[in-house]
Amino acid sequence: MATWIYQLDSKNWPPERYRLEIWEGERWSWPVGSKRGKGHSPEPGDVVAFFYAPSGSTDPGFYGWAVITEWYERDGFTEMYFRPVAPSDYLKMNPWWDSAAKKLADEIRGSVKQGTFWFVLPEAASKLRAGVHKWSH
Repeated sequence: MATWIYQLDSKNWPPERYRLEIWEGERWSWPVGSKRGKGHSPEPGDVVAFFYAPSGSTDPGFYGWAVITEWYERDGFTEMYFRPVAPSDYLKMNPWWDSAAKKLADEIRGSVKQGTFWFVLPEAASKLRAGVHKWSH
């Protein structure tokens, strides 16, 4: 199982819309722009965390996570199907955003802060799981 983060664009998909439309257990599909993580491709069963960056967002942080159910790359188009899981409904109302979350987001995204989709190295994935658990409990 691999872990990824999907950075949401608050201009096109504001946090208020995310809170209204994304619910645990529902199936969704979204396009994926740039993908960072050479040699890695998402697979069904992988985890994806949803993140709003502090630049351009009035309410940054980790908003939830999901299980990837399908991944398609064809004709220059990439699409991800996913199902949000607990504690996503909690996180969308109380995003994880403290100094640890900021440090982790910067670590995962590296020097390229703009983009859509990043592969999360195993050590950072462990920090992500622990941070979400601590924040939601």
